[in-house]
Amino acid sequence: MISFKLYYEANIANAEVLKGAIEDYLWQQAGGDPDLQPGGPIHRWFTTSFMKFLTGPVAPIVALRYVGLDQHEYKEGEPEWMKKSDVVDYIRAGTDWPKLAHIIDYFKSLSDHDRKKIVKKPYDQVYQEVAQWDKDLAAQERSDTKLKEGTDYEVLYKDGYYTWVELSTKAAYECEGEGMGHCVGGYDPEEENSTIISLWDKKGDPHVTIEIQRYGDSQGPWVSDAHEDIQEIVQIKGKQNEAPVGKYKEITARFVKKWLDEGTFNEQAKSLEELEPSRDVVGDGRGIGMFRWEGDDGRWYWYFEDSKVWKMIYKLHVIPLQQDRIQNVKKRMVDDPSVGLLVNGDANISHGFFEEIPKELANVRGVAGDLIVNSNRLTSLKNSPIDIDGSVFAANNELETLEGGPSTVDGDFKVDRNNLKNLKGLPEQISGDLHINSNPLESLEGAENTVVGGVVFVGGWQPEGHVTGDWETSAPDFMQRDKVIDAFKHIGKGLGRGKVYPGAWEGGAGRRSDDQGEVQYVSQGVTVYPPPPRPNTRRDDHWNPLEGEAGELADPDLD
Repeated sequence: MISFKLYYEANIANAEVLKGAIEDYLWQQAGGDPDLQPGGPIHRWFTTSFMKFLTGPVAPIVALRYVGLDQHEYKEGEPEWMKKSDVVDYIRAGTDWPKLAHIIDYFKSLSDHDRKKIVKKPYDQVYQEVAQWDKDLAAQERSDTKLKEGTDYEVLYKDGYYTWVELSTKAAYECEGEGMGHCVGGYDPEEENSTIISLWDKKGDPHVTIEIQRYGDSQGPWVSDAHEDIQEIVQIKGKQNEAPVGKYKEITARFVKKWLDEGTFNEQAKSLEELEPSRDVVGDGRGIGMFRWEGDDGRWYWYFEDSKVWKMIYKLHVIPLQQDRIQNVKKRMVDDPSVGLLVNGDANISHGFFEEIPKELANVRGVAGDLIVNSNRLTSLKNSPIDIDGSVFAANNELETLEGGPSTVDGDFKVDRNNLKNLKGLPEQISGDLHINSNPLESLEGAENTVVGGVVFVGGWQPEGHVTGDWETSAPDFMQRDKVIDAFKHIGKGLGRGKVYPGAWEGGAGRRSDDQGEVQYVSQGVTVYPPPPRPNTRRDDHWNPLEGEAGELADPDLD
């Protein structure tokens, strides 16, 4: 196996897995295009120059948004170098992975001659070229081409003063691209499996572009013989590839919901496999108020709460999954006469789509392990057990408050990547570390009675003008180091004040003893601890490293 260097002299043990993930993505995007297939210039650039960028000593804030890492666990028989503490594994695509489609679109816009010369271009150069291409597209003026109904476009229906149209010709595509500031003008209207829908105002100016892909006769990597005609919304773009804004967001949400509900599915289905919906949204749903759910095939889908298909999925899958999570915890509950109800081991209800912690845990006094509630839809920690012997994992929720949570945590308290604006309800005793980074905090109110035995991790803002990121010097006033320390009753003392490298993990190269300190600043979206295990159920065997928590492969750009 080839040894690649990655981030501060840390080795990636499974670089070939990362390369394979990139190749799989290119295959998904290829659609018969030889440039994206092995040997083609685009394929070669991604598997050489882009791979070199990801596995080289690059600016961490850039690379870490493309890949997720975890500390490597050495296995008997592996090379000796894999025993080192700074060896990592690639585990998932990152939040910037959808930008690969953006780069592909740029490459496709080049002439055949120029496209052949991209192979040796480093990532930094391509990044600058793509940025300039974006500016050029945005600056283009609308052409005076007069489009004709029935020839260049067909009217689908009106929504008040606005009209949804389906574009039909190259001239219509080019007008759309010029008006929207993205590259749909370079798309091929003869591509029979792709449909472009646009929202026009009374003047005929576009405001939203939607791309629908059709898979018929078992076309496409996810289409089975039982699904002979599937339509998927893969892109929903406003101006310059941003999400639709204001009234256009509302109009688009109505269109997408109507489009979904007009699809078919097996209303008598007894399982997800039998549901067979004919229409799905796989990209850009967040921008119009949809929520994301990982399907049974490992892909991410977007839904509205009141859509017909989601109601069926909730009945067939979510409710049984939640019941299974709860039963697994209840099996370990014991009633101690001297203390009260306890959970003997971990209480793990992660990835269960819970909107609140189940009431079955409300009367639990303590957990003799970890409380794992991450990756749900929790807005509070109401119904939490009072005392946790291990750590609390509650990241990747929608927490707006910590009130109702435990009062004592003997391990770490991890509530990063939520919607917290303050720390009201923070446990009074946290023996380990506190992770509050990647929250839209406006104050540290609520920390004044809390003792933290370890390190407080803060951050999540994007420092302006810093490629590599200097999150401490760019921190808001209330997040300055001394003010963070003063905000708490006590933070572990006696530790050095060095910085943790963004993306470090506990016990790895970034957390050496001389790098620790009372307050650590980490970059936007970065996790500084290994993810906890999922509950051991059938669904948990189906995780796709290409579409993990941090990645959304289903969100390519029209740019």
